[in-house]
Amino acid sequence: MVESILETITGLVDSLWPYIAAVVAIPAVSTAILAYVRRPKSAAAPRRGYLSRSELLRPPLRRPAYSDRMAYVLAEMSDLAYCQFESPSFLEEAGATALDIQTPDEMTEFLGGFAANLLGRERALGKDFLRQVLEGKGFALLDVLDIADTQGFVCKRDKGTEPYLVIAFRGTEKKVSDWLTDANCVPRPEDEGSGKVHTGFWKAMAENQDQRTGETIEAKIRRITEEAAQDGPLPLFITGHSLGGALALLATKLVAPDVDGACYTFGAPRVANYEYFSAVKTPVYRVVNSSDIVPRVPPGAGLEGVLLILRGLAWVLSFAPPVVSLLNKLEESLDRLNGYRHFGDLRYLSDVGEGRFEQVRLLTNPPAIDRVTWMWRRIAKSALMPIRSHNMVIYRKKLEEIAGRRNEEDLQEEAGDSVALSAVQ
Repeated sequence: MVESILETITGLVDSLWPYIAAVVAIPAVSTAILAYVRRPKSAAAPRRGYLSRSELLRPPLRRPAYSDRMAYVLAEMSDLAYCQFESPSFLEEAGATALDIQTPDEMTEFLGGFAANLLGRERALGKDFLRQVLEGKGFALLDVLDIADTQGFVCKRDKGTEPYLVIAFRGTEKKVSDWLTDANCVPRPEDEGSGKVHTGFWKAMAENQDQRTGETIEAKIRRITEEAAQDGPLPLFITGHSLGGALALLATKLVAPDVDGACYTFGAPRVANYEYFSAVKTPVYRVVNSSDIVPRVPPGAGLEGVLLILRGLAWVLSFAPPVVSLLNKLEESLDRLNGYRHFGDLRYLSDVGEGRFEQVRLLTNPPAIDRVTWMWRRIAKSALMPIRSHNMVIYRKKLEEIAGRRNEEDLQEEAGDSVALSAVQ
């Protein structure tokens, strides 16, 4: 029986070998011919035209590259943006409530609620808390952003010899309005050009107006940054987590497309197509934690494959017109979301064991196949892992670990210089 199988295989090879040889030979011959046609016509001929554009010989030398320490700083700022600075703090509310207490039972209930708030609601401490945290670390709070359902703040590093500005946007909260902003994802065309941008994000940045002043978030950012730079331009860093990251990217496009500074986003969704950001020169670094689900939406290049499958099914099932009609409508609906792509230089935070942040690795632009494989491994452990990985606290802890580890020698040297300076003084 084995001999029979071998004879069959030998016969197939004998009959098919010309075709196999052709399949191998045709690409090789084509490549050789193309290489010959495109060869230099004369090796001895002088080459001209090098560095002929003199106006392009002065590239920006101070534009910031990715920094572990700046990633740490901006992750902290992105989390601070969740402080409820636009509302009265619970301390103010507690003071008003205390004035209305009539009985001992009401006092007991009030003290119990106050203690719970004090221990568990630091984000609700308000604008004074935000200012106190920033000033304690050498930053001055310049203003807060609060228009419609978009919040953030602008601060300035005013300690040391190298000041800079930071704009931090708040991400998605447990509010219907934020969910509606995220869900309004059918892209709108750019006023000029072929760019398309997430409608909800764009409205939050450039259309919704302050009822008192008529300013949009875009206009307010322009005004604040211009006022802060009256004594000279300052490096500008724009950041945010989740929805805040999307707004940070839009702010970079609309307000700071070519500045000394950078945009850092954390777990940000896709915002627009490639063409929309074609004029942006400011460096953009998008940090993604492990299997975080939010950077996977709205659907990106994978949607092209889904549309192709739907077209194939419609062709195969052409004998069933009602089914074909349904598939065509589904394809048409999905095609309205087509075109979303990420923009920026990816920094990927690897998975770690529970609480073992010392294991984290920072990977630059890992291949998509690796990221998909890692994500499905995480999902196999827990279906909720992609949601948990979006937690900003995890981003902060991982980036703090990386910044401390990779800059240990520099930090020790700076600490030594500070001690020596204090001794001299």
